[in-house]
Amino acid sequence: MNLMASIQNLNGTVLIAVIAGLLLIEETGIPLLLAPGDILLALGGVAIAAGKVQPWVFIPIAGGGILVGAMLDRELFALIGWERARQLARRLRAERALVRVAGLLQDGGWRAVFAVRLIPGLRIHTSQVAGLTQMPRRTFFAGLLAATAVYLAAFVGLGAAVGHPILELIHRGEREAFLGGVLLGGTAVATLLLRRRVQSVLVTLDLAQWADAFRWRRPTVMALSLIPVAIGLDYAGHALVKASGLPLFLDSTGTLLVGVVAGPWIGGLAGFLTNLISANTVDPIAAPYSIVSLLLGFVGGIAGYLGWPRRRAGWLALAMLCFLIASIGSTPLNVALYQGQSGVWLGDAVQKALIGAHLPAVLAAYTGEAVIDLPDKVFTLVLVFLIYRALPWRRSQGTSEALRPLPLKRLAGAAAIGGGQLG
Repeated sequence: MNLMASIQNLNGTVLIAVIAGLLLIEETGIPLLLAPGDILLALGGVAIAAGKVQPWVFIPIAGGGILVGAMLDRELFALIGWERARQLARRLRAERALVRVAGLLQDGGWRAVFAVRLIPGLRIHTSQVAGLTQMPRRTFFAGLLAATAVYLAAFVGLGAAVGHPILELIHRGEREAFLGGVLLGGTAVATLLLRRRVQSVLVTLDLAQWADAFRWRRPTVMALSLIPVAIGLDYAGHALVKASGLPLFLDSTGTLLVGVVAGPWIGGLAGFLTNLISANTVDPIAAPYSIVSLLLGFVGGIAGYLGWPRRRAGWLALAMLCFLIASIGSTPLNVALYQGQSGVWLGDAVQKALIGAHLPAVLAAYTGEAVIDLPDKVFTLVLVFLIYRALPWRRSQGTSEALRPLPLKRLAGAAAIGGGQLG
């Protein structure tokens, strides 16, 4: 804890250099028990939120430390060989992890590298097994680069999202927190009252598959661990468009990705929590829209359950459905709370112009919201599609987030770990 406090007290260039250096060391296979990479990146996000460092300086340098360290680790283990790696893994009690990573990487290409790098506890071992199996450098680097981008966005974004002092959060967030609590309570009551009725109607209409998608299932630990990742991705995307002035929201990438992968209830919870956090940091007006984000995550989960991500037409349908939910759900809130404005300069300009042309206020508000939501949801679903398609596994129908490892085969020309073969 003293080490983490010392790092957090650093400023500017020194802080960036220390975090990047520690990330590089960890990626080379030296465990940092008191300062793991996830926490280091979150501290960087806290420093960004506090104004100690600039994101466009911290993120490339931290990412460079990860990439250089991972490539060095791959080259080192390519020289060690299987037999010596087996002995070292046994001493470090990491043999089972190496075996598991080898099973996931075998014949999986860069997509397997991307996926395994995002599984807690297996990130560093990915580089080691890639070296031991002589995975081509270009293949490994492609997966490493994609995974590092998501890893940085998730944990730096998460750190920035929660990085403001708690007293400031309380002071600024009393109204939003109260409204969010009312919305959450009302949503919970409505869900309990309507869930069985909706299921019975769907069954009556011979839509049993849809009805089953609404059923609550006990979430797995892996599914729950995706919620902070979703919050980080959502926050990072929204902070980016706020800082750059782009006429988008980009605040539901993580929500929809987690919904598609982990199911409707996890996706909805991730979206709801993201908005409450954004309300106290990057977007003061976000809290009332928590219900919209909850619905987006829920719909993403239902789409995943029904197998829409297996077809490109399904992604297009999901984008259009998300657009309708966001635009129709946000318009009444815009009218009731913000004189019909969406908070994005392009949409507000369209809304004002239509009001000036004597269009009805509700129609003008909807048009201003839709002008932003249509490109936003299409772009968001393109990002989700690219990440999802990079994964070498798919969510099983009827389960809450199942990782399916690739088949484990013998490694030709290499001594195996643990008794003559991997597995």
